[in-house]
Amino acid sequence: MASIKKRGKTWYVRFSKRVQEWDPETQSMKPVLKQKSKGGFKTKAEAQQYGIKMEAASLSGVDVIKNPVFADYCNNWINIYKMPSVRPATKLTYQKRFKYIEKFFGTTKIKDIDRTMYQKFINWYAKEHAASSVHKMDILIKGCVYAAITDGLINRNFTNQINIHGNDDKNKEIEYLNAHEIKSLVTELKSSLQPRYPSNYLILMALYTGARLGELSALQWSDIDFKNNTISITKSWNQDRREMGKPKTKSSIRTIPINKSILNIISELKINNSDFVFATPRTKMPPTSTAINGALRRQLNKAGITKQGYHFHSLRHTHVAYLISQHVDIYSISKRLGHAKISTTLDIYAQLLKEYQKDQNDKILNSLNKL
Repeated sequence: MASIKKRGKTWYVRFSKRVQEWDPETQSMKPVLKQKSKGGFKTKAEAQQYGIKMEAASLSGVDVIKNPVFADYCNNWINIYKMPSVRPATKLTYQKRFKYIEKFFGTTKIKDIDRTMYQKFINWYAKEHAASSVHKMDILIKGCVYAAITDGLINRNFTNQINIHGNDDKNKEIEYLNAHEIKSLVTELKSSLQPRYPSNYLILMALYTGARLGELSALQWSDIDFKNNTISITKSWNQDRREMGKPKTKSSIRTIPINKSILNIISELKINNSDFVFATPRTKMPPTSTAINGALRRQLNKAGITKQGYHFHSLRHTHVAYLISQHVDIYSISKRLGHAKISTTLDIYAQLLKEYQKDQNDKILNSLNKL
């Protein structure tokens, strides 16, 4: 309960509550008195109002005694609940995002943060980041706040009804090849295939599947079903540590149908005598990303294609762009890519879909003109 007393010219409130805590020495629960005080109230009425709020919050299940620094609580939550189950690259991303949380909120206590302060953080972060990055930061902090509510530290979610926006100049344009360029690149790749250089086979496979580099590098012969013409994505190869790991997300585990003619070409790599499909004869392991991107640049030059920012992951974007141009349903594309939600696909490829929409609008108008 709350007690109110006058100290000099101001009033102060002391909230007291007995809680049961585990005592390691006696190996039993024992009552412990917890107290929190706040002074500086000009009138007794102000102090009483604050005391009533504390009692109400306590009755609702909020621990009014504990009020940790938000950045500290967030850091502990990330390390305990997020880090153990994510890939190394994602861990690095969390660490980078936390630095912004720590920089903005500093030593601010979690109970002292309201929607206005959080919106100011979002506005501050959005100045130097694309809207997609701001959205991901918001998702991370929302998870932390939900945890704080579950832990009884706060009873209101200060991340609700926030305006998410970003710096348009920070949006990365998706690099992709058009249909003519794809055909030119495929022609060059097929004319340059030699099993002792698996990079060209990897590039060809990426164009026809849209799979990530780590997913394709991890492929073993047991993952290819030559009878049903499919590949199974169940793991990911870490280029830096040269070891096998989990796919990016649970939804990344999928089966991708692929052209029989491409699988026949890929079967040429069996001569390298390795469990890995795209193994180099010397190392018996997949080539490095540096080697693969070097091969891609050479093939692009041979095909007469000039794109400065084009790299291996751009092949995934090219795969999507081509399927969209061929009027393939976006839901099917999303599942083929291994996205958990169709909204993820829509967010990433909004630019391509806008271009496709223009074409569709013309078709709609032409159809209506026939009425």
